[in-house]
Amino acid sequence: MKPFYIFFLSHLKEIITGLKGSNSFVRNVAYNLSGNTFVLIIGFLLTPVIAKIYGPEAYGNFAIFTAIASLIIPFATLQLQAGYVAAESKIEFFTLVRITLLALVTVTILSGITLFVYVHFIDNSFESFYFAIPIYVFFSGLFIMFRGWNIKLQEFKRSAQSRIAATVVGKSSTLSYGIIWSQDALGIVIGSVLAFISESIGLLSKRMLLEAKLIFTKKIEYALYRITLLKYKQYPTYVALNSIINSISTQLPIYFIATQFTKDDVGLFSLSLSLIQIPLNLMGTSIGAVFLPKIAAIINDVEIRNKTVLGLFNKLFYVGVIGLLALALVLGLFLTLLLGDEWAGASHLSSFMAISFAFAVAAIPLSVVFRLIHYEKANLKLTLFFIVFKICGLVIGGLLNDFNFAVFIYFFITLIQNASQIILLFKKLNISIWPIIRNLAVVILLYLSSYFIINF
Repeated sequence: MKPFYIFFLSHLKEIITGLKGSNSFVRNVAYNLSGNTFVLIIGFLLTPVIAKIYGPEAYGNFAIFTAIASLIIPFATLQLQAGYVAAESKIEFFTLVRITLLALVTVTILSGITLFVYVHFIDNSFESFYFAIPIYVFFSGLFIMFRGWNIKLQEFKRSAQSRIAATVVGKSSTLSYGIIWSQDALGIVIGSVLAFISESIGLLSKRMLLEAKLIFTKKIEYALYRITLLKYKQYPTYVALNSIINSISTQLPIYFIATQFTKDDVGLFSLSLSLIQIPLNLMGTSIGAVFLPKIAAIINDVEIRNKTVLGLFNKLFYVGVIGLLALALVLGLFLTLLLGDEWAGASHLSSFMAISFAFAVAAIPLSVVFRLIHYEKANLKLTLFFIVFKICGLVIGGLLNDFNFAVFIYFFITLIQNASQIILLFKKLNISIWPIIRNLAVVILLYLSSYFIINF
């Protein structure tokens, strides 16, 4: 068996060769990532500044806000935007967009009514900014729909440009509110909503506007709505349900910390997670946008499909491990120095949390394959299985009254889950799982080492 570093160097060489050659997939990914470099820099520069202005409690309140909204958003689009790229005709695509819009408006109205009833007749202790949840849901859903549309059209340059504009608008709005008005969570909410609006507008290309005109003017028979929904029923069922369960799984620490510890602790955790997810989400979005149409076109060619899936995993894993180790080191050393002692807890959390995402770098773009091979049910069962262990881990940390240990157990299980998701996919595609098991052993060693170095 070759040493770990030999595998890393060989796959790094493949990536560099792809950038120099005519490999359109590697070049498209590189182009998309280069367009997002500005977003990454702005995110890392301004997020700590915003955190210092608003403080841990405001960050904690915003984390609770988004934890609630994230449970509603999958219903708002029915996850149909993920099926846009698979539409076999214009009329089928137009029908999917209409159904998505109808679902978005309906869920937004229902969430507003539900929130009003809850606050006025059940619990009136909610913070005032929670009334912005329906607005957040609507514009978040609209952006998700436009992004699915953009991926179908493969307009990656526009996507990168719109993300830059959205980052500038969102961060500057949040900073302005915090400096001029108040340092409460509403300022972060306003910045996020304005970022969604800005990015949605930026995604509107001439091709999208021309298609939008047809979507709203072309007559579509009622029977076609029913036929299209039946054909894409896996999206509002398994895909949407999987998205909701994944959201619950991701937000579990927020719910748990908010009830067992303090809002300041929620804020420390939220900042650590957001700084790690900035590069992770940018990479996942950039690669996923290029990978989805590519893998959809070759999904029935077993040999090419498997070679593509394995190649993407190898490249992303080895690059991801090095990047996350560097990120853990930077955040661990400089976060407290930049933000002060009140954020020292975030520095400690970041040092070991970052490494737990080693497999997520590949798992995020590869997750689309589950949809294309109609294997969402198995993925859903896997997620539910690990949620049980995550809850048990958080409860153990709570019983020990050890905030850091609760987070440590949660992300250790998350690490195992991300690796298991790729193993499940590889077994279904008849790809060898032994490289993943070997890599998992290495990452577990790195994760345990980082935690014990920081805490002991």
